[in-house]
Amino acid sequence: PVVMEDILRRTVGRAVVLSPLEAFNERLKLALVLGLFLALPIVLWQIWSFVVPGLLKRERSWIPGMVLGSLILFALGAWAAYGYVVPLVIKVMSGFLTPSMVQQIQLSAVLGFVYNMALACGLVFQLPLVTMTLTAIGLVTPRMLLQQWRYAIVGAFVVTAIITPGDVVTAQIVMGVPMMLLY
Repeated sequence: PVVMEDILRRTVGRAVVLSPLEAFNERLKLALVLGLFLALPIVLWQIWSFVVPGLLKRERSWIPGMVLGSLILFALGAWAAYGYVVPLVIKVMSGFLTPSMVQQIQLSAVLGFVYNMALACGLVFQLPLVTMTLTAIGLVTPRMLLQQWRYAIVGAFVVTAIITPGDVVTAQIVMGVPMMLLY
């Protein structure tokens, strides 16, 4: 309940529950998400133990650093969504309310929005690792990346338009600008 209360405090203040099972279901989903996050290192270790015998020596040296970097970047992206992006987007969207409107947001809608944005931001933060990997294996060069910066800007906003939920333009801008900076 602490994490759920913090999410609600950061975003909408209070949420509406419309069915008898909604509060239970949302707590269960949140517990599963947090449990997956906490168990991920153990799961990855088990996968690594299974895969390592089939890798070459050079590949064995690359993978641990890439996995660690990926986990750190994903966690930073999810934290950015939780602490900054989601509250900012909800605040901006609330600015469109008129005095005759009453905002009553359903609990499942708020938490679903937080999950989607955390996943999207976590994936967006993988861009430096993907770029470094493509450079390391020789598919792209730093010069090529500099020459294609205009396409990268358009691509960043196309990707954010696809991965952000609904038609929230503010979320696309808030995610697109860091994505360009990460490029």
